[in-house]
Amino acid sequence: MYAKNILELIGNTPMLELRSLGDPDQGVRVYGKLEACNPGFSVKDRSALQLLLQAREDHHLQPGWSIVESTSGNMGHALAMLCAIHRYHFICVLDPKTPKSNVNLVRAFGGQVEMVNMPDENGSYQKKRISVAKAIAERLPNCVNLDQYNNPAAIDAHYLSTGPEIFQQLEGSVDVLIGCASTGSHLSGTAKYLKERRGSTRVVGVEPEGSVVFGGQFKPFLQNGTGLSFRPGNILESLVDEVVKVSDHDAFLACRRMALEEGVLLGGSSGSVLHVARTVAAAATGPCNIVVVLPDSGIKYLDTVYDDQWLRANRLAGVLDALQPAQPTAGRNADPMAA
Repeated sequence: MYAKNILELIGNTPMLELRSLGDPDQGVRVYGKLEACNPGFSVKDRSALQLLLQAREDHHLQPGWSIVESTSGNMGHALAMLCAIHRYHFICVLDPKTPKSNVNLVRAFGGQVEMVNMPDENGSYQKKRISVAKAIAERLPNCVNLDQYNNPAAIDAHYLSTGPEIFQQLEGSVDVLIGCASTGSHLSGTAKYLKERRGSTRVVGVEPEGSVVFGGQFKPFLQNGTGLSFRPGNILESLVDEVVKVSDHDAFLACRRMALEEGVLLGGSSGSVLHVARTVAAAATGPCNIVVVLPDSGIKYLDTVYDDQWLRANRLAGVLDALQPAQPTAGRNADPMAA
């Protein structure tokens, strides 16, 4: 069995039981949906594919047309990869928070990078990036701005793939879904699918402290690929039962602990949902299955989240102070090789 092209490798990502977070003896199990196993190493591969499919239908895209999008990194990687296959010219609008590796990835696929260096009145780059992307689309002929923040096709991507996969992998037994929110697409699409089939599924939306996807007052944060300085159209808040805001410290600590305890390297957005999952699992009073959508790999963040000097420079030395070697205990951290 083999794939005829890279599009066929998007989706069908594995589910991993995270024993360091759950308590199997009590029937509390935490499962991570490993979206880093997509060919572009993130959950955004799914959204990018569906956005392009919808754009082809709406605009009759042809090779040589241009696609422009504002992104913090992963959507840029995904679209650059897919545009290369379809022979579209990709213009990626980024900002200084974007890891250099993500910038280089876009260029590796032949994408053009437009950098927005001036933040808006809140100190965020997001509104400026979106404005620049829209202006480029209006100026250039045969150019489409996909607008991942408000385009319902991005929600459809996860209603049609991520949700069904999780449901099948756990045979419908999903008690809690925890997902981070930036554009809102993967949280909304997955939650919609699961709740339609099991109304009792509890959905927890997660965003950084300082993000205003679910309201509040904006302030800058360091978590990349999650949170916004505005409320996107693709967040379906009616599907979210609880909202938790997570500090940079707690998100990055969860990343570093996951690497030590489970051997899994993840990005900061994954760290935020893992932090919440630990709390939810600890409070569980009976058997339950908790699913966390883990958006991307930590490979792109080796010079930030996993760099001790970067943490200290950003006043996050407390993450390093809190790290302790994993202490195996029965049930939670038992040695898998001993089974």
